[in-house]
Amino acid sequence: MNQSIRQAVMQASQQWIADFNSGNFAACLARYQAKASMSVSPFGRFQGIEQISSFWTEFAKSAPAELVYRNVQIKVLNEKQAVLSANWSMNIASGFISKELWSLADDGQWYLQEDDFSVLTQLEQPLEKAERTALVLVDLQNDYYSGGKFELQGIDAATEQARILLTHFRAHDLPVIHIQHIFKDSAAPFFNENTHGIEIETRVAPLDDEPVIVKHAIDSFTDTDLEQTLVELGIEKLVVVGAMAQACVQTICRTATYKGYECEVIADAIAAPQLTHPVQDFSGEQLVAANLISLSFGGAQAYALNDWLAKYGK
Repeated sequence: MNQSIRQAVMQASQQWIADFNSGNFAACLARYQAKASMSVSPFGRFQGIEQISSFWTEFAKSAPAELVYRNVQIKVLNEKQAVLSANWSMNIASGFISKELWSLADDGQWYLQEDDFSVLTQLEQPLEKAERTALVLVDLQNDYYSGGKFELQGIDAATEQARILLTHFRAHDLPVIHIQHIFKDSAAPFFNENTHGIEIETRVAPLDDEPVIVKHAIDSFTDTDLEQTLVELGIEKLVVVGAMAQACVQTICRTATYKGYECEVIADAIAAPQLTHPVQDFSGEQLVAANLISLSFGGAQAYALNDWLAKYGK
């Protein structure tokens, strides 16, 4: 029963998005109950269909389009009610949906009873597609290099490719996000707090205006500001470089895809260690290859750097 309700609410929500993106605001408004309430931070609260209609009519003057929901969660309250939450972005704004309360009416259709969302970022001019793509550099920190506590194979070559791509993003004023891994456990084998090993390698060190997301777990989304940063920047696609291929790179790509982001990984800009297994030893190159194969199935599209630049470089 719950699964069928979730599917029905998802379909109703997707139809609302489709109507919005086609400019059919009358159809969007028809999905609100007559006595529905809508709370929009920081603009205020709107009670009833007339006030809700006035808000959307005014908002439509800014030519909104390309609305997308990501990280959609639906919780069923009972047979006739379910709550949807999500991140949202469009060409001119982005934010969080804290609560869409959908209710099943006597006509068998689902309608919005409550609609609570926030606008984190609002732009005067729409973002171009390229501006909604962020380069994400994962854990390129000193402990992974010569003299560090956990040197990776191929890390210098991967870092040089990452540096080239970083230069491209900076030259075109495109978003760049750095991920820095710091273990809280003092017994961790590397990336220990207050050590030289946690510092980002100088060739790809962040500029003052580039966000640095500090994490304490393998997944860059766990208990970090990464998702908030992506929403605030209006990001739709991540281009991932860094280390390690079998751990943090694999995980950020999987989680990003699960949350609804496009994800690409630069094959010659990631690195891995040599690892020993009871059956077989694996070189860093083999681990990179194996993880690229794994990610190709519903995880991320892999490109060599030159191929990516040929396709997307200006």
